[in-house]
Amino acid sequence: MNAHRRDQRLHQRPEAGSFAGAARRLGMPATTVSAKVAALERRLGFTLIQRTTRMLRATPEGQAYFERCRAALREIETVEAELRAEVVGMGGQLRLTASVDIAQTLLPPVIAAFRISYPAVAVDLVVTDRVADLVAEGLDLAVRVGPLRDSSLISRAFVTGPSGLFACQSYLDRRGMPASLDDLKHHDLIAISKPWARPLPMLMGDKKIGIDLSGGLACDDLLTVRALVAMGMGISFLPGYLAHQLNLVRVLPDLRSPFTGLYFAYPAQKFVPERVREFMDFAVSTVKRLGLHP
Repeated sequence: MNAHRRDQRLHQRPEAGSFAGAARRLGMPATTVSAKVAALERRLGFTLIQRTTRMLRATPEGQAYFERCRAALREIETVEAELRAEVVGMGGQLRLTASVDIAQTLLPPVIAAFRISYPAVAVDLVVTDRVADLVAEGLDLAVRVGPLRDSSLISRAFVTGPSGLFACQSYLDRRGMPASLDDLKHHDLIAISKPWARPLPMLMGDKKIGIDLSGGLACDDLLTVRALVAMGMGISFLPGYLAHQLNLVRVLPDLRSPFTGLYFAYPAQKFVPERVREFMDFAVSTVKRLGLHP
C-alpha cells in the first residue's frame, strides 16, 4: 500500500524540483544526476535546465523535451501492461502453422473445442507444406513431423503412434495379407511421389531399409493416398493418425517408420505465452479424449 501511494505521488508530481530530490528518487548521488543531465545536454546540443545557486528552471526546449519523453514513457508503460496481461492471461492471438494433412484432420476439432473454452484467444491457422520460419513470420507454434532437427526450436510431443504400411480390410480380403517384403511385389502399391519417399525409408528392428512402392499408381498428397487406400486401391505408407481415423489395417507391422510422430515446435524464449502453453496441453488431451489417434 505504501509503495502504491508513493507511485501515485510520483505520477501526480513527476518533477523532483532539484538534483537532490531526483537523486533521492533514483537512489544515486546528486553529482551523478547532474553529470548525466550535462551529458544529455551535450548529446542533444541544447540546454535542458537553467541552473542558478538558488533554483533550477527548465528551458522551453527542456520543458518540451520533458513532456514528449513523459508521454512516450507512459505509452511504453501502457504497452508493457497490455502485453503482460496477454502473456499472463488467456487472451491475444495464437498464430499456428501446420501442413495440409494435419490441418484438415487433427486440428479442426481441437481448434473448435479450444475456441469454446477460451473465446478471448483468436486463432490464426497458417496451412502450408513448407517449413515456415516461426520467428521471421511471427508464428507462435508449429505442428511438425519429428524428430525435429532445428536446435533453435523447443519441441513437445503431440501425437505419437505407429506409422507404416496400411491397407483397407476389403483389399486384404480380396488379395490376402502379405507376410514378407517379397510378398509386396505381388500386391498393388501406391507410391508417395515426394523426394523423402523415393525409396520409402523404413526400419526393420534396428536395420534401415528402403522400400520401393512404385507401380501403377502414385500420389504426392497423403490425404489423397489415404482415400485411395480406403477405396481398396492398394497398400501404401500412412502416418498412424491418418490411418487410425478410417480404421485401416497395418500391413507388415514389424516395419516401422523413422518418423516418430507429430510434435509442437516453438521458438526458444524466456517467457512462453500462457495461450501457447495452454493450447499445447489442450490439444494433447483433446485428441486423446476424441480418439483421434491410436
